[in-house]
Amino acid sequence: MERPTHTRSHTDTPRRWRRRGALATALVAATMAAACTSGTVNQASPLALPATTAPAKPQNFGPYAVGVRTESFVDTSRPTDPNRGEPGRPSRTLQTMVLYPAQGDASDRDVPEAPPARDGGPYPLIEFSHGFTSNGPSYTALLRQLAAAGYVVAAPTFPLSSRGAPGGPSAADYKNQPADVSFVISEMLRLNGDGASLLHGMVDPDKVAVAGHSLGAMTTLGVAYNSCCTDARIKAAVPISGIEASFPGGTFVYRGTPLLLIHGDADATVPYQSSQNAYRAATPPKFLLTILHGPHTLFFGPAGAVIVKVMLDFFDHYLKGRDGSLEAITQQGNVAGTTVLVSTLT
Repeated sequence: MERPTHTRSHTDTPRRWRRRGALATALVAATMAAACTSGTVNQASPLALPATTAPAKPQNFGPYAVGVRTESFVDTSRPTDPNRGEPGRPSRTLQTMVLYPAQGDASDRDVPEAPPARDGGPYPLIEFSHGFTSNGPSYTALLRQLAAAGYVVAAPTFPLSSRGAPGGPSAADYKNQPADVSFVISEMLRLNGDGASLLHGMVDPDKVAVAGHSLGAMTTLGVAYNSCCTDARIKAAVPISGIEASFPGGTFVYRGTPLLLIHGDADATVPYQSSQNAYRAATPPKFLLTILHGPHTLFFGPAGAVIVKVMLDFFDHYLKGRDGSLEAITQQGNVAGTTVLVSTLT
């Protein structure tokens, strides 16, 4: 089995980073717990909406039909921690929804186990990490648009931070999730090389990206930029509504992996300033897409369409090398009254 390439640092974390990471972790745990018990907008589920709001009709931003399947990946090298009286387990199981370009006419309906489209492949791989108390399939409306545009998308459900976790969802398990992401990437590449797998030959192993929302964005920042668990295979990262958090034995080291931060400036769960701070700390190329008046869950309405278009431009440039995509990021990201995009390329 292919194992991820990690870079680990055994140097002591500077005191200011320890304080910052501890504050970030406490803030996220507190605000997410408050969101779970709120009687207004249900922030616990990333796609839950107030009764007066309806999501925009799903769109296809690419030429492909979308196939879907579920893979069960079991990492026997790492345990699942005990949780609120529930016993731990010697392994970590990651049920993973996989969306992929499929044969047939493009539509808004995913087809289970559909024959893969081979004409444009192999395709880049995007791993997507869900938010606290959610799961991978909750983000289907967003992720299917990436698959329709020619990407294989793997969306795992984490063992303890997801809804339905034994003992209840635990935000504290975020520290184990960067390694989960690396394991999912390795398993997807293993299936890519397995002649008996439906996904055989579908993924370009040199074109891997990660993205995530909320607690999943914390995970994304960890696996892409924290010295505790950086995965060198990652070529681009998109944290949405996220924050830098403390990971044991690591510090944030932005090493030039292209970064697209997305955040609503009215986020009441994770402060918008957290993405501003990450943007300032990051080395180029880096982008910050601000959703004006955007809440923590920001995938719907006019802003939702902009998010998908900018993500696709970003991935098209840094994973596919598509002409014109870099220029399109700025054009698509600045929509009067809806979004503002800033960037530093060099």
